Amino acid sequence: MAGRADVHSDPVPATPTTHRTFATYLDTRSPGLDVVRVLLAVAVLVSHTWPLGGFGTEPGSPIAPGFLTLGGFAVAGFFALSGLLVGRSALTRTPAQFTRARLARIVPGYWVALAVSGFALAGLGYVHDHGGLGGFLSLDPDGPVLYVLRAALFPIDFHHGVYDVFTTSTPFGRSSGSSFVNGSLWTLPYEIRCYLVVGIVGAAAKAMGARRTVTAAWAAAFVVGVLYERSRGGMSFVLGPMADPQLVTFVFVFLSGMLVAVWADRIRLWGPIPAMALVLALFAGHHSLFAAEYVAAGAMALVLPPLASLLGGVGAQLRGVDLSYGIYLYAWPIQQLVAMYGLAHRPATFIAYSLALTTAAAALSWFGVERPAMRRWGRR
Repeated sequence: MAGRADVHSDPVPATPTTHRTFATYLDTRSPGLDVVRVLLAVAVLVSHTWPLGGFGTEPGSPIAPGFLTLGGFAVAGFFALSGLLVGRSALTRTPAQFTRARLARIVPGYWVALAVSGFALAGLGYVHDHGGLGGFLSLDPDGPVLYVLRAALFPIDFHHGVYDVFTTSTPFGRSSGSSFVNGSLWTLPYEIRCYLVVGIVGAAAKAMGARRTVTAAWAAAFVVGVLYERSRGGMSFVLGPMADPQLVTFVFVFLSGMLVAVWADRIRLWGPIPAMALVLALFAGHHSLFAAEYVAAGAMALVLPPLASLLGGVGAQLRGVDLSYGIYLYAWPIQQLVAMYGLAHRPATFIAYSLALTTAAAALSWFGVERPAMRRWGRR
């Protein structure tokens, strides 16, 4: 099909690092990419330690410290790297194959995490506050049943609370004045919508040429972002439900990764382009919020793969186990429990307790939910 020649789909023999392109590196399916994803998930956990533990404001991003938190930087890195990898998938698979693989990867883990957060972990918070589970399981609008059912369809307008769980028993609840059972899940509805956009662009690319189509889509997304930044009211009228500011930003970052994917065979892994992208990210990250969210975040698609190539040896020890998604899914509610039970009174010990418990939950999610779902449905 037209455009398929722009993307390498079969593994190729390893080449010397200095001569390797993004395409040849990505074709090796390096486990270093798994390590980068885990590090980004851990960065979100670390960043949330300060507000959830009551230690103050979140630390700043290493690239945009004045505009993005460490957690915001990690989420941007997730979206840029996902755009790169998922974009390649959209360009080399049929729409049905792509859709099945994406749904198998994200939906089962998300649904189980919703149920665990809404029933089990929120239940612990309810018992802590009320001395038992009396009245917990009900069809009350603020109860766990409707919390799970509402969130199951990936709504943008995410309802985070279950009754008053964690509102008075945790530092974040007291500061926000509301219940936040799993505040990290808000990004997953955006990721699903980015998958949809990438899938549409990928289907169009097979008919009109990958580089031409993806570059045009990326440029259009940037123009929409600029116009939206200048006139939110006007663009809201034009874009309708697509006018959500976070969605506009995330789509651009996702397409930035896809743009790198279609030009991957022209970009040396340790060449001047990734180096210039890092310099540009640092400059943009200190310039404005818009530059940090768009330019610096989008540049991560060029910056993270070279870093991943350095971590291949570490990644090989994981033997294909990818805990990044599970860490992201379970870190927030577990950190709320650590705060509620008063298990740690310093950031370092708070991180240690939270990371140990979250890693255990992520392992259960990987072996019990995520990997079986991908093996059963994702590769048919």
